Amino acid sequence: MEPLIIKRTCMGSPFEITAWPGGSRGAAEAAVLTAYAEVARVEDLLTDFRDSPLTALNAAAGGPAVKVPEELFGLVDFALGICRDSGGAFDITYASAGRLWREAFCTGVPPAPERIAEALRLVGHAKIELDRAAGTIRLPEKGMRIGLGSIGKGYGVDRAWRVLRDLGLENFCVNGAGDLRVASSPGAPRPWRIGLKNPFAADGRAAGCLEIRSGAVVTSGDYERFFVHRGKKYHHIIDARTGRTRDDIASVTVLASTAALANAYSISAMALGPEEGAAFLRRRREASGVIITAAGAVINSNLKTGSKETYAADRL
Repeated sequence: MEPLIIKRTCMGSPFEITAWPGGSRGAAEAAVLTAYAEVARVEDLLTDFRDSPLTALNAAAGGPAVKVPEELFGLVDFALGICRDSGGAFDITYASAGRLWREAFCTGVPPAPERIAEALRLVGHAKIELDRAAGTIRLPEKGMRIGLGSIGKGYGVDRAWRVLRDLGLENFCVNGAGDLRVASSPGAPRPWRIGLKNPFAADGRAAGCLEIRSGAVVTSGDYERFFVHRGKKYHHIIDARTGRTRDDIASVTVLASTAALANAYSISAMALGPEEGAAFLRRRREASGVIITAAGAVINSNLKTGSKETYAADRL
């Protein structure tokens, strides 16, 4: 039986779900369409490009606490844990300054240092006030903003994965613009093979591959969204501590139980840089990864090598 492959544009990105039906192809297709509806629901919850519970929370910054949906509260709480673990390199309040870089991607000119410094005054995850009993969140300073793009796509992948599981599918892959989560039945003939992009190969050649039966794989890199100004590359992943991009790291691939976790960890390591990022991943018992530096060195962080997981050698 051939796999069912259905593509959609979700959360501003190309999504692709590949599923082996196992039974009725019509039932499998209905399950995939239901999964895409769930991704659309997540986007409506987390978007900051139009009205949503998140934009309502941001609009109330500087005022009283806001009652938010339980799901949004949980995601903010989850993300704050990553903020603390990363020492603030990953910070969901970076959205306060992120607008400067959105503008930079339109103009091709990086923000002036003084504008970055001014915007960073509003950045600081420790300022966010959570009231678990009341289910409220407060942003104490006017102009503060929360952005969940760093985990939102991964979370959308996770929710689609859960829908497919709940509807009876056993062998499938949810791919949200490279944020992947797979499932395999115990009797599946082979694992899923996932290529690791070589950030220096214009022809799309892989740097290696992973073979997994379950879990999520996410790669963050400097090669998908970037611009060059006066000979220097500026990519879209910013160290929230400095408000600037790094030029010493090319990509980070993380393997974890969920796509949201892998998403957050890969961005954290990318923002931290090669040495700090590798140390950060090695402290994560629930994840492993590969870092490729701007010089082409490959750093393994907890990733087992051998018959089930392979990757490029020491240098590309």
